[in-house]
Order: sequence, then structure tokens, then C-alpha cells
Amino acid sequence: MIGLIKALEFLQESNGTLSSNRLLFIIWILGVLSVWIVLCLKSGTLLEIPDSVTAITGIIITGKVTQKFAEK
Repeated sequence: MIGLIKALEFLQESNGTLSSNRLLFIIWILGVLSVWIVLCLKSGTLLEIPDSVTAITGIIITGKVTQKFAEK
């Protein structure tokens, strides 16, 4: 129960509202890691993460940083 409360606190902005960018980031990272782990286990090797996945991750992070500066 305490872990759930901490997770919800992570999804909140400093003003108490929920952050859709943070939720998107968590969903994206968990999805990418899940697919990557399954593919690595199936192939028996450590696979490289494609540049396009890294680029999308960077775009999501940049969106969050930009949002933070735009609010100030």
C-alpha cells in the first residue's frame, strides 16, 4: 500500500495535479523493457535497442523538460 502511495506521488506535479507526461514516460519505459527482456530471453543473447526507440525515449524526456520550463 505504501508503494502505491509513493508511485502516485511520483505521478504528481509540485502543485498536486497528475502529470500525463510522467505517466506516458513510465508506460513507455515499462513497455520497452518488457518487450526487450522477452526478445532477449527468446534469442538467448543480449539484443541492441534500436535507435528509433532511443529517439522516442529522448523525445518523451524532452517533452517533460520543456513542459517544466514552460510552466515557470
